[in-house]
Amino acid sequence: MSRLLLVSCLVACASTPVSVSPTAGESSATPEPAGSPGAGATTPSVGAESSAPATDSGSTSAPGSTSAPGSTSAPATAAEGIAPLSDATRARIAALPREQIPLPGEYYYRSNELRHDLLVPDLRGRGGVVLGVGPDQIYTLAALMGAEMIVGVDYDARIPALHRLYGVLVPRSETVDALIAHFAPENTEATEALLRAELGDDLQPVRMFERLHDQLHRYLQRLKERRPGGTPATWLADPAYYAHVRDLFRAGRVFARTGDLTGSTTVRAIGPVLRDLGLTVRVFYFSNADQFFEYDDDFVANARSLPTDDRTLVVRTIRHPKLPNARDDRWHYIVQDFDDLMERLDARYFRRSQVVVEELVDAGAPWVGEGLSHITRETPRSHLERRRRRAGG
Repeated sequence: MSRLLLVSCLVACASTPVSVSPTAGESSATPEPAGSPGAGATTPSVGAESSAPATDSGSTSAPGSTSAPGSTSAPATAAEGIAPLSDATRARIAALPREQIPLPGEYYYRSNELRHDLLVPDLRGRGGVVLGVGPDQIYTLAALMGAEMIVGVDYDARIPALHRLYGVLVPRSETVDALIAHFAPENTEATEALLRAELGDDLQPVRMFERLHDQLHRYLQRLKERRPGGTPATWLADPAYYAHVRDLFRAGRVFARTGDLTGSTTVRAIGPVLRDLGLTVRVFYFSNADQFFEYDDDFVANARSLPTDDRTLVVRTIRHPKLPNARDDRWHYIVQDFDDLMERLDARYFRRSQVVVEELVDAGAPWVGEGLSHITRETPRSHLERRRRRAGG
């Protein structure tokens, strides 16, 4: 398998099934039906071009606007008083480079990770930036952590286009129900007209809406209802979560780029912008994608280019026979201290995430839990210890 094909399994949470086995290649997302829309969008991203001004009323533009039910849980409050980005900053974000990567045959426009509620204790109040792959699951992580900015980096140009689609509709939808109503059959013509008016020559989000509005309508309705054990598990399952994500969109604080997390351009250009804004990446989200690429020198350089601190976490998903899936889900969730991942990589005894997972399995309890595990500096590094023993004779 070529390096680019391996990377494709990373940066979009979307691997081409013919390239990998059914279990290893399955992504934490759902593929678009055959005949997906083509590439071509190169306009600025959501945060730079599509956010509505802070005075915009979401109820005036959204078809079928209705009131949302009362919130049952409060989101993290780390980003209270979200300030809109200046025009100069938005222009700088708009100028961030994109990497030119061929489109895959399939892509994943919706997540099938069902238990992000398990992450609440780890993410609540963490603040900062969530940087990661895939479509709207990064909105959920942002809501859980009270993020100050959402940054998507995806190898498939259609995923940033999907973020641009949300970038038009979310600011104009005051409630969850109003957002969902945009995708209802009776409103599709009005929504398409709105997208065309707002996006101009950027037709890729419009084409995606034309093809996917029925699927997205059903998907967003499911997100609204997802409350395992009564705990909201998505950005649409609690009005307060949605309000936080909407505030980020309205402030120009959501953007996405076509890029390769093991490339040499896009991520390294994002880091200085975040640093100049005084922002810290607090969640680096891989989904299950890092199973399909090497932690090579470019990946390490990209990770080190980001502003991080001792509260930065890596969040990934895995399917492994010795790691129990979360209840009613197909994934096991792993939260790892970012500093620990970098220290393990600095020891240069592995280049694949499978080694980290094997060390977790070797460690067992208390690191391994039901559906959710944690890796820290205290988690034994069994592969490194075995290598040292062999080297010592």
